[in-house]
Amino acid sequence: MPRVPGRDSEMFKSVRQGAGWAFGVGLVLAAASVLRDGPRDALKGAIKAGLQGGQWAAEATEQVRDIYAEVQSEQKAPTEPAEDTSDGRGHAKSGCR
Repeated sequence: MPRVPGRDSEMFKSVRQGAGWAFGVGLVLAAASVLRDGPRDALKGAIKAGLQGGQWAAEATEQVRDIYAEVQSEQKAPTEPAEDTSDGRGHAKSGCR
């Protein structure tokens, strides 16, 4: 399994904890659905929800990884001073005089 940067960070621990809560809530809803609709319809609904939830989780994971990589690269990059675009009097420099 490839090593995920920051896997043990607080952010990823929180995401995993949230996923656990979502799983628990899903289980309660599935049990209520079985009692209401019967096992076949409940199973179909659970499969549909699982597929959709998997897509959401994959997208969220990708976004979190992108943000993490962006922050990490910003911390490694040296900061460059901003170019002075004023003329010293608070006015923008003009190419024409």
